[in-house]
Amino acid sequence: MISWGAARTIAVALAARTENAAPEDGFDYQGAVEQVLDPLSGFTGIELPRRIFDGGRQIRVASRAEWIDFNIEGFGAMMEPVLKRAASGAGDLTWAVGGITLTAQVGLLLGFLSARVLGQYDTGPLAVRKKAREPGKVFFLDGNIVSAAARLGVPVDGLRLWIVLHEMTHALQFEGYPWIRKYLGELLEYLLEPLAERMEVRELLRRISENLMSGGRSIELMMNRSQREAFDRMQATMAVIEGYSDYVMHHVGKGLVPHYEYLSQRMAQSRLHRPPLETAIFRLTGLDMKLEQYRLGEQFADAVARRLGMEGLNRVWERPENLPTLDEVRDPGLWISRMEGV
Repeated sequence: MISWGAARTIAVALAARTENAAPEDGFDYQGAVEQVLDPLSGFTGIELPRRIFDGGRQIRVASRAEWIDFNIEGFGAMMEPVLKRAASGAGDLTWAVGGITLTAQVGLLLGFLSARVLGQYDTGPLAVRKKAREPGKVFFLDGNIVSAAARLGVPVDGLRLWIVLHEMTHALQFEGYPWIRKYLGELLEYLLEPLAERMEVRELLRRISENLMSGGRSIELMMNRSQREAFDRMQATMAVIEGYSDYVMHHVGKGLVPHYEYLSQRMAQSRLHRPPLETAIFRLTGLDMKLEQYRLGEQFADAVARRLGMEGLNRVWERPENLPTLDEVRDPGLWISRMEGV
């Protein structure tokens, strides 16, 4: 259905137009990872097996093309089974037109995002098919980081360490509590798989295309009530994952990253004050929902930690039943009251 080779060609061509080669200044990402792990574990109380990141096997300093390849692999593994089931019995013309449209949209989206991502910890909904005990990889797009540092007017090594700290907070969550990966994967599969069974390919393609163009809002048009509830659970979980990460990062980063407050301020400003075209694309792809998650999730983490400390906040990771609902993310007191009764 989607020609992944063609999507890659589109994405890489778009990415290459503005990509600068990463400077060979010898920044030690492996050393930076080791530098932040002990302070993160000390603050959160979450211990990781040191073997996971020893030797740099899980650390990738990547180009945009390498990042695109990695994400195409994950996106393809997620979408192809759904599209193939939906396309069963479809006419050749519908198949061809739908495939061309989706191929172009996926290629353009990946090309756009590859120019903006600075780092990525690979565990998440697209990694649900990973082996259960295989640790995630950490990607650093050093060329993008150097460009971002120049654009924001911040020290490049400080921004590098800031990004390392951010990605390793996610590593702490997912490697410390492996069930989170499985839980998110099951939610995603529940949301996606029934779509192919209930719709003809033309309708599925129309809705996926609308979703790519409308900012993720139309995804809810595909859902029944139970799927909407699952979607809300995923949104709440991602809010806590992102908010917990930012909360921990702010407290650890102040004593670890030079000029941390200034770096954080500049990064926040870059999120909130984008060029008009970039703002439009973020809204069209639904990524503004992710930015809202940062704010709500961090407010939740801060409120709970002030009342219950890090040990109390870490109860969100004990089991799926402890995760907050969207209402509880918005009103942390509801979650605290529920936990007091458990």
